[in-house]
Amino acid sequence: MKKVISLTLIFLSFFAQSQESYTVTIDLTKAKNDRLPVELTVPAITEETVEYHMPKIVPGTYSISDFGRFISDFKALDADGNFLEVENISTNKWTIKDATKLSKITYWVDDSFDDFSGYGSNKLFEPGGMSIEVENDVFVMNTFGFVGYVDNYKFKPFELTIIHDQEIKGATSLKKQAETDTSDTYTAANYNFLADAPLMYSKPDIVSKEIAGADVLVSVYSPNNVLSASDVMDNIDELMEAQAKYLGGKLPVDRYAYLIYLFDSPTISGSYGALEHSYSSLYALPEMDPTRISQTVKDVAAHEFFHIVTPLNIHSEEIHDFNYIQPEMSQHLWLYEGVTEYASQHVQLKYDLYDLQDFLAEMQNKMNQQDRYNVDIPYTEFSENILEPENERRYGDVYAGGALIAWCLDLTIIKSTNGEKDLQSVLRELSKQYGPMKAFKDEELFGEIEKITTPEVGEFLRTYVGGAEKLPYTETLGWAGISYSPESNEMVITAGKFAPAVNEDQEIYIADTDEMNDFGKDLGFKEGDVLLEWNGSEVSIESFQNIIQSFYSNTEAGDKITVLVRREVKGKTKEVKLKAKAKKVKSSQRHQLNVIENPSPEQQKIRAIWLGEV
Repeated sequence: MKKVISLTLIFLSFFAQSQESYTVTIDLTKAKNDRLPVELTVPAITEETVEYHMPKIVPGTYSISDFGRFISDFKALDADGNFLEVENISTNKWTIKDATKLSKITYWVDDSFDDFSGYGSNKLFEPGGMSIEVENDVFVMNTFGFVGYVDNYKFKPFELTIIHDQEIKGATSLKKQAETDTSDTYTAANYNFLADAPLMYSKPDIVSKEIAGADVLVSVYSPNNVLSASDVMDNIDELMEAQAKYLGGKLPVDRYAYLIYLFDSPTISGSYGALEHSYSSLYALPEMDPTRISQTVKDVAAHEFFHIVTPLNIHSEEIHDFNYIQPEMSQHLWLYEGVTEYASQHVQLKYDLYDLQDFLAEMQNKMNQQDRYNVDIPYTEFSENILEPENERRYGDVYAGGALIAWCLDLTIIKSTNGEKDLQSVLRELSKQYGPMKAFKDEELFGEIEKITTPEVGEFLRTYVGGAEKLPYTETLGWAGISYSPESNEMVITAGKFAPAVNEDQEIYIADTDEMNDFGKDLGFKEGDVLLEWNGSEVSIESFQNIIQSFYSNTEAGDKITVLVRREVKGKTKEVKLKAKAKKVKSSQRHQLNVIENPSPEQQKIRAIWLGEV
């Protein structure tokens, strides 16, 4: 390992000396007004005119980000420090004249976590943005938000140096070439590798551990110290061991970094979550009860980590040579996100981190989630055109319908190969066939999967992924001794079946009452009501889920329920106390899933293979 690294560094050093690489310096100590300076020395340029590009979109986000709008005071200089002519021709592009003389580019990058004049309605999801908090000594650095590239020179090596105060330390999956108490230098083979590796600098709360052959690093920033890196490591250790077994006994990467940024005030985007990368994942989550935040990290990590399979080792040409300015999207979001989401649930079932009823409840929820979307076009078409507004609104279905596709595909593979293969073994074969440096052609993927499985599997993919047919739950799940019913006659306690959302002040409010049931009508909920208290418990973005779950668990029909809301009444804001008696209503949950108690020998066999019991 050391010899390989040394050779790599010698190789990159050689390129740097011959001006065939980029050298980038970002000085955290010079931050001003939530902005950071970037200085970039470019490779030797042979064209008279070139364009410098900042990404319009980056992999894993599936929406327009326009990172160029965060750039200001853009300058291009020759080796003597003379300014070259520059024109900002679009949000993400700068034309540079006399480019054969170009030596250095400088500019400032703005913070995307704070209010920003260039936002409009297009606010960045925090795990895909940049945070510059000098007063708190924390810097969240998605490299694609700080560094761009000269068009046609994207595949040159990069050397990135971060200058910082001695009190803070950096965490990233990038390979470190050199360090001092106040600087770190990292290398990346090209722009794709650099953009795929976020960094977080903060007062150090970093732990590392070898798990299943990989060096796993966890770095946490928690403003009120409610969570530590050790807490997270303790919580994901067992999960990652299970994931290693699920992936064939060893993790397919030599390193992985969890970068976790917690916040204690409202976010600009009004949401939270994580963004995956090949060797790391970056989380932006609210501070809450330590037990709950640890579980949230674990749940999200279960998904994000599996992206080391898709798309790191299995991806299409559109991802392999990603176009950051005019992206062409792959047809296979069902694979990148859906199969990943299924694996994150299935691994916990297969290795006893939760039981079969828990898994079926998750899948039932996904079936109900999918009912919210218009799914009458094939997944391949939807995925390829994900940036169109009507398809972008359906994006959440890749985690619901995509996971359901993967579940049915897994059982189809097991059934049609007589138990010789399953979805994970097929993915391992595809990983060997392709890997990080080789891409598949979108239109050929189904055929490649059919070659290593059966014609029945190929037909499944063409019908339910390349076509718009509804998944055959009754037949497919029945193979594993699981019964499916599209309707439920169960009478249950509900919270009223309103649609909650989060406003700009990070408050829970009622966004939609179109499907509100009789209990919600008895209480008198109205669209726009902000929930303040539920039976005396203060409602917040952190507490809402627990309050509602407790309500479901501890409420009987006839119990008196009181909800305090804030609403607009004749142009004035008032607090209104709503009262009603709890009542059972017909369950809005459809898609009932139950384990068949006396399965046939064939069902028992397929179920045992699927659960990893043979």
